[in-house]
Amino acid sequence: MAGITPRTRARGHRSGGVMLELLLAIALFVMAASFTLSSLRSALDSMRRAELRARAYDAAASRLAELDAGLIAVSDLGEALAVDGDLAVTVEIEPSPGSTLVRARATVRTEPPDGISEPLVVAELERWIEERERGAGGGR
Repeated sequence: MAGITPRTRARGHRSGGVMLELLLAIALFVMAASFTLSSLRSALDSMRRAELRARAYDAAASRLAELDAGLIAVSDLGEALAVDGDLAVTVEIEPSPGSTLVRARATVRTEPPDGISEPLVVAELERWIEERERGAGGGR
């Protein structure tokens, strides 16, 4: 072991320890950043779904309120009504025997972006409404 003194050997072990600590610190930082970004993405997706669900319930309630107020007649309900471009509201009517009340069920679907898969049901709202023609009884 000519030329290597105990002092040089100790310095080599110390710099190797610093390198190991540096690699460990970088690995911990990358893991923490990955966890933080994953949590943030999950929170943003959850907020997006909640906002879509709230818009869907508002659209369904608005359509049923128009029907209840007499702004549209049961006979005017046909195809889906587009809302905000990505939501569509359909209203199905089921008459009750011996009564002027009808069961109205509004279903809100979202159009998938790929256009290949089936539309997804976002919200359903059901209400009993008095059957009448458009404009009849609009001012209660």
